Amino acid sequence: GRGSDDIWPLHLLDLKDDNHMNVTYNLLKDQAKVIEYYLDQFVFPLVMEHHHEKISASGQDLGGEMLFSRRLGFSGTPSDLLPEELGQCQYDEGVDGQILDFLTSESIVSSRMLGADWTVTKLLDDIATANPPFHVLLDCGALITG
Repeated sequence: GRGSDDIWPLHLLDLKDDNHMNVTYNLLKDQAKVIEYYLDQFVFPLVMEHHHEKISASGQDLGGEMLFSRRLGFSGTPSDLLPEELGQCQYDEGVDGQILDFLTSESIVSSRMLGADWTVTKLLDDIATANPPFHVLLDCGALITG
C-alpha cells in the first residue's frame, strides 16, 4: 500500500507533470467528498446559472395568438380556461351528449391499445409515421408528459 511519504504536499504538486496528475487522480477519483466539492464549486455554478428571466407558457398562452393567428380547435373539454383572445366559453345545450356520442361513434373514432413495451418516443414515432395519418389525438397530454 501507499504510505504518507508517497503523497506530495499540495504546494509541490506539479499540474504539468502527467505522473503527478495520474497518481493524484487515482487517489481522489473515488472520494465522494472530493467529487461533491468539485461539482459544487466548479460544475454546478457553470451549468446551473440562475437567470432573471424565465421562458414559460401555459396552455392558455399557447392556445392564444402567441404561436398561431388562427386556431381550428382548442379543447374538447368544456372549460372557462380559454385564451383571452377566444373570449368566454359558450356552452350550448346538449353539447355534453353530442361529445359523448362523437367519442363513442366507431365511424368517427378509433382507438388502439398500447403494448406493455410502449415508450413515449415509440408512440410519437408511430403517430408521426401512421398510414393513414391520424387526424386528432385526444387527451394524450398526460400520457406523453407522464
